[in-house]
Amino acid sequence: MTYFDTSYLTIRWNEEGEFVEMQWKKLAKGDEFRHGLDMGLKLLTEKKSNKWLADLRQLGVVEKEDQIWSNENWFPRAYNAHIKYMAIVVPQSVFAKMSMNEIMRKVNNKDLTIYYHEELVESRKWLALQ
Repeated sequence: MTYFDTSYLTIRWNEEGEFVEMQWKKLAKGDEFRHGLDMGLKLLTEKKSNKWLADLRQLGVVEKEDQIWSNENWFPRAYNAHIKYMAIVVPQSVFAKMSMNEIMRKVNNKDLTIYYHEELVESRKWLALQ
């Protein structure tokens, strides 16, 4: 079920695996980036899920301000919403991978299990098993 759809992001509820699935279509920054993550978190809360899939292959390089916001604002709220499993389809660009790594290296919640893969299908399979 599609929950949110814009030129830069589609958010779906994966019925079979019972998880939020975010597919970034292009670079989003500032309000777009933050609103997109907030919409995904809203769906996670509404569905009382603890599983999140982020397809970052097309996202691009996340700006420093958005990286800081992710770590200091979004992730603490995601923990409060009981997120437990996160599958990440890694970006294709070397620079985008570096910005993703910059965000994720600061994620230090021992209750969050993160799975990185280059394929969407494999990421869905892993998350569905959690």
